[in-house]
Amino acid sequence: MARGEITYSQVIAWLKVGLPLIALTALSTMFMFSEPTSPTSAIPFAKVELEAKAKDQQITAPYFSGQTDNGHAIEINSKFAKPDPENARVTYAEDLHARIKLDEDNTVQIQSDTARMNSLALQAELAGNLQIQSSNGYNLQGEALSLDINAGTAVSESPITGTGPAGEFTAGGMQLTAASPEAGARFLFTNGVNLLYTPQ
Repeated sequence: MARGEITYSQVIAWLKVGLPLIALTALSTMFMFSEPTSPTSAIPFAKVELEAKAKDQQITAPYFSGQTDNGHAIEINSKFAKPDPENARVTYAEDLHARIKLDEDNTVQIQSDTARMNSLALQAELAGNLQIQSSNGYNLQGEALSLDINAGTAVSESPITGTGPAGEFTAGGMQLTAASPEAGARFLFTNGVNLLYTPQ
């Protein structure tokens, strides 16, 4: 009987020491053989999304205001603009609106679907659904236009249609010049002009 009690006591004593040791060994083994986890692996698409965001940088509703070399006030705004990833001087804009104030009573407004602007040369290439309106009665439509922001001038080498003080017309090209604030704006239509004269 005493022999059984001794064996039982020894077993209990061994279990009190042995079981914690076994548990500790098993826990250590689990950490030893587990694969290391990268902090970013928990978010598998984080890197891809960040790279996409970096490439898709854009400015919402940018606005530019200044003065041409001849003293005319000019304002340009668009829906949004984003830089060219390969050329820091080039910016692409959508839904662009430009306003050139030639004097108190003479303003030219230009808008297009897209524009490619060079910040060094201060020039913009407008394209798509081109609309030109002037306060002296011209309402023009076209597809492409080169705008010189410094000079406040514009040139289109593609067909232009519209209406003016003399009536409806079509032309192969157009130039908008503004020599000085006193001289105001001058539209010059080129490359064959067809005019349907409307008597006033």
